[in-house]
Order: sequence, then structure tokens, then C-alpha cells
Amino acid sequence: MKKRRHLASSSSSKSIPPDIIFDIFARLPFKSLIRFRCVSKFCYSIITNASFPNLHAIHFPFKPLGLLITCPTTLQTGQRFFSLDFDGGTAVDLLTVSPGFSRYFTHSVNGLVCMDFGLCATICNPSMRQAVDVPLICSLKSPLVNSTYYCVNSFGFDPVSKRYKVLNSWGIPGRDTEYRVFTLGTKSWRLVNGGPPYYPQRQSICVDGVVYLSVNGSVLVAFDLQTESFRVITLPERAPQDGYKSDLIVFGGRPGMVNYQTDNKRVSVWILQDCFNEVWVRHTFVLPLNWKGLQGEQKYIVAGTVPTGEVLLVPQILSSHLFVVYYDTKTNSSRKVEISGLPEYKHNDLFSNIISFTNYEENILSFR
Repeated sequence: MKKRRHLASSSSSKSIPPDIIFDIFARLPFKSLIRFRCVSKFCYSIITNASFPNLHAIHFPFKPLGLLITCPTTLQTGQRFFSLDFDGGTAVDLLTVSPGFSRYFTHSVNGLVCMDFGLCATICNPSMRQAVDVPLICSLKSPLVNSTYYCVNSFGFDPVSKRYKVLNSWGIPGRDTEYRVFTLGTKSWRLVNGGPPYYPQRQSICVDGVVYLSVNGSVLVAFDLQTESFRVITLPERAPQDGYKSDLIVFGGRPGMVNYQTDNKRVSVWILQDCFNEVWVRHTFVLPLNWKGLQGEQKYIVAGTVPTGEVLLVPQILSSHLFVVYYDTKTNSSRKVEISGLPEYKHNDLFSNIISFTNYEENILSFR
């Protein structure tokens, strides 16, 4: 009897190897990991380990869980992030990043977004309620700070190296366009050669490790995040070449360009099916007969597609009655989903009423 007790005591005193715990944690869902972060320093160190998010993504692949909504705070002194279920309801206040006098941010990449301030940028992980600033491109004392209108930051993920990168494109009048790359986890920018001589616009997406950047002219610039090389893709003849009349979006998992030069009854989307052979396919769908009634006084834009395959149409301005619309192109039917819990419309601060939508995904990556 004493021998049995001794064996039980000695076996229970043996600790579980760290690699086993690491693997167990990688199989836990996001919300469980958030709770375990507070259990002990040891648990915290595992979950915040730099290699842990990539291992966790193997067991829990990134997928859209809802919508991520952003809007400026009063007087644009910061940016607020909200999450919303695809079925609507009350938006959850996730994160406020301040200060930040910018209304520009990238589409979600594995749940992360990049706020673009020109000379600098802020990478946000709303699901973790964290943000980290990227170093300045140059000193604020440099004379070049007066030429930042075409200084644009894009954001993407390299699936080979498993690294997140920011691409800075800076078109300076009288000089060749300069391109730099910042890799999350490092401390400085790197100059990238071989970039095309175009002025960038604040429209970019990332698909399969390639950042697609809208520029002035009848082309699209593609930047491979693994090889850090550029391609210039010619736009179709009938595709819009004015950034104010089109949007660069992810449509069905492919790069797409929405044409807003059509009438109120149709929407055209040019989809890049083959990047290397520059194969574009045009999809035109007719909006439902009750579309004008669905919009109300709002102007809706195409924000992309959702996991059901439906087209997501979203408003651009806050209002007392806010909705998103899902449109099924196969059945030519639509459904309207109401949103609550967002800030109220501000009559004396118009720019603070601008809202944007992208996919919401949970990512355990920690910046701390």
C-alpha cells in the first residue's frame, strides 16, 4: 500500500513537457486562449510566443466570423473598431487607436488591419485589442515631409515566411517612385528596388501573398511579398481608371475592381482570374427591383463577398437607422440586416461620420 502511494506521488510530481503544453494550447479556441493568458506567466509566455500564432492557425484556419467596422472618434482624434455578426445586431466595441488623423485603413488580412498615415502606419489586431506603431519613413525634420500626398502604406501576409509586411509607396514629384518594406517584428524599413514609376492611390488588397495596389493610370501594381518583386498588370479597356469611380476589393477570393460608372440598376465587377496571364473576367449583376427602397437616403458601395457567396453592400455614413445588405447574384434576391451600437451621427463633425467595413477574423497574434 505504501509502495502504491509512493508511485502515485512521484508520478504526479512530474511536470508536463513544455512542447506538449505548447501543442495542447495550439488546439484551443481563441476565447479559451484569451482566458489562459491570465492564468500564469508560463501560460502567457506560450500564447505570446512569436511562433505560436502560426501553429494555432493550422488547427484554426483564419476565416471571416463577421464584419469589422471602423469610424473616427470625435474630431478625428482616433479610430474606433467594432465587430458585428453577419446576421447583424449590436456591434461590439473592440478597440480605440489614438491619436490618428487618418481615415485610411487597409482591408483585413487574417484579422489584422493597417492604418495609413503616410510617413508612418499603425498595425491593429482588433480581436486582441492591440495596436503597434510602425517606424517613421523619414525624420519629421526632413524637407520631404511636405511631399507626402502620394506616400501610401499597403499591408499583406506572406504565406511562405509567415510574416506580415507593410509596403510603402512614395511618389515624390520630380523623382522616381520609392518603395520600402517593413516586416512586422523588425525595427526598420528596407528600400526595395525595381518598382514601377507610378503614383500610388490609397486602395490596396492582399490575396495569396500578393499586394495589389491601385495607381494613377490604366494599370494595377502587384507586389509579391515573398520575392519582393513587382508586376504591372494592365487593366481591361472598359474598366474604370479613376479611383474615385471604382474600388479595389476581394471578390470571391480574387482581386476585383468595382465599376461605379454604371447606372443605379447594375453593378459591374472586373475580377482578375489569372495574375500572370492578365486574364480579367467581367461580372455584371442587376440589383433587385426594391434596391432604391433598401438604400433609403444612404449611398451603398460593394465591399466584397461573404462566406455564403453573397455580395456585401455597405453604407459609408453613420445614421440613426443603419443597415448592411447581402445580395445573392444567383437568385437576384437580397436581405437587409440592421446594425446597432455604433456612435450617433454628428451634425457638427461630418468627417467623424465616415464608416468603413471589412472582414472580422480572430487572430491570437500579440504585439506585447
